[in-house]
Amino acid sequence: MPTTPHARTNPRARWVPLLSASLAAALALSFANLSSSSLAAAPTLQTSSTTRDLGRLTTELQTQFAGSRAVTRPSQDAFMGFSAPTRVTEVLIRSGLNVKKGDMILRGDDAEDQALLKIQQVRVAEPLQVEGAKAGMDLAKLEYDRLREAFAKNASGVQEVERARLGYEVRRIEYLVAQNQETQEKLQLERMSARVDKFRVRAPFDGIVDTVNADVGQVVNENEKIVRVVDIDPLWIDVNAPTDDKVTLALKAGAQAWVLCDVAGDAKLALGTVVEVAPTADPASRTRRVRVEVKNPAGDQQLIAGEPVWVRFTQPTNEALKVADKK
Repeated sequence: MPTTPHARTNPRARWVPLLSASLAAALALSFANLSSSSLAAAPTLQTSSTTRDLGRLTTELQTQFAGSRAVTRPSQDAFMGFSAPTRVTEVLIRSGLNVKKGDMILRGDDAEDQALLKIQQVRVAEPLQVEGAKAGMDLAKLEYDRLREAFAKNASGVQEVERARLGYEVRRIEYLVAQNQETQEKLQLERMSARVDKFRVRAPFDGIVDTVNADVGQVVNENEKIVRVVDIDPLWIDVNAPTDDKVTLALKAGAQAWVLCDVAGDAKLALGTVVEVAPTADPASRTRRVRVEVKNPAGDQQLIAGEPVWVRFTQPTNEALKVADKK
């Protein structure tokens, strides 16, 4: 294509007039490929990020996109607190940090329970009562056997043998009681360990700490919600889909969805998947809930939960993807 001297010296001037037509054609081709079996090889919308920049989000773009408005939300969302009244002694992880399942976020005042737990651990580690009861049973069994042998040789009386037998039975029962007590001590150890865990707040899943509303020295009540952990990869979107639309009425789990996102005034187009379709509808609005899942890996393009989006369940047309005031 021939270029003017002005275009050679100012590349931006050459780029701007071509944007509207080329962008619409490229995106239409991209999503056509995404809907086909060559989804993984589509060059314009990578499945690893599932998003594509469309420039500034305008009212015209929202209207032409013609999607249902919804809001993104974490796929996992937990509000937590201590299971017993306590005083916060340590804050290990603050807001905005990644956590793994089981990571401790807060620790309460568990000094007394920790001491009791250590005592119980010693009791379980050294089962002296069981060993002593077994030794007594073995000794009584040995004496009983010897007296029976002596009785067979007329070297002992019936009363002596009977006394030895009853002594062995008593020792055997004492051994069984000691074993039962050892089992109870182990269960008590588990109980005390669970008691200590009441003074710990741990991450229930892999995610990000959203809020920690507690400081060291603060006294908190039982079940007071002071920590929030969320998982925003993937994101969920609950869409109120109209039931008078044949397309949305026929939706099943696994169907594709196209999501127009508002990111600080810029438009991003994301490809999602339907994961849930409600079997009931709201009679007042004639809509039903359709949950869409969008991959949202960490990075510069990661979306924020709680932002508005527009969702449609058919592939956008060329006209719907035109951006009028690209800057």
